Amino acid sequence: METHISMIFKIMDRFRKRPLLAAEAGIYINGHRQRPLYKPGGYFIFTDLAPGETCFQISAPAFQQEALIALISAPGKGYLHSHLLLNPSPAYPFGSEVTTVRGRLWQDQRPYAHGHFYLIPGEGGEVMKVAEDKGEAGNTRLRLFAAVPERQLSFPGKYLIKDKDKGKGEVCLITRKDSREGMFLLEKELQFSHVRGTPLVEVIECRTEEDGSFFAALPELKQEKLTLSLLGKGPDEKNMTQGGVKTMEIHGGQANDLGDIQI
Repeated sequence: METHISMIFKIMDRFRKRPLLAAEAGIYINGHRQRPLYKPGGYFIFTDLAPGETCFQISAPAFQQEALIALISAPGKGYLHSHLLLNPSPAYPFGSEVTTVRGRLWQDQRPYAHGHFYLIPGEGGEVMKVAEDKGEAGNTRLRLFAAVPERQLSFPGKYLIKDKDKGKGEVCLITRKDSREGMFLLEKELQFSHVRGTPLVEVIECRTEEDGSFFAALPELKQEKLTLSLLGKGPDEKNMTQGGVKTMEIHGGQANDLGDIQI
């Protein structure tokens, strides 16, 4: 009987930028633990799943839990490839001084429960710029100029394209650098077109708990400022718009409690 790939996860430790090992992540479907194939590099491979909408839950010690819903194709009709960047939980073994933030988001006098938002560590933070006349909507490749040494860039990693037209701001997941000069591969198609020189900044995607609380660990900061950028996000990650930016002072190398934050 022929075996068909249905889903591939590449699961990364976002903080240390390393792939997870097979024993580090448990993946569940409808509450039932699965036994996917594992390939070095953090690849968890599912074969011959039942077609249709499928809810995956990813659990790993010392990381925040993740969940996603995917539409699985019939066997032999194609497969999905998703990159997951797991955020540390407070139980993560950091091993040295690290900058962490926690807080609680409120919206319209209610906790911003199970919401998505992005953290941009530091002021400015531009690390790449669009290096083609126009990165067209629908493209899955984008030519970029690195404004910092490439060792400071994360792939796979999430980046905010800071278009001058705030209605065209969007977050893309760059999976890797192409073999061609300056070309990078995106996990999904661009939703908007962006002109040459449009800057990109690396972002940390966060999710809140039922009570609106969140926790995040930040990379080493040169400045003691954290820009908290909140982006509206539909269920299919389309039509992101920058709803507002809050800039808060934090202390590098310490645990920062930002308290209640109205958005």
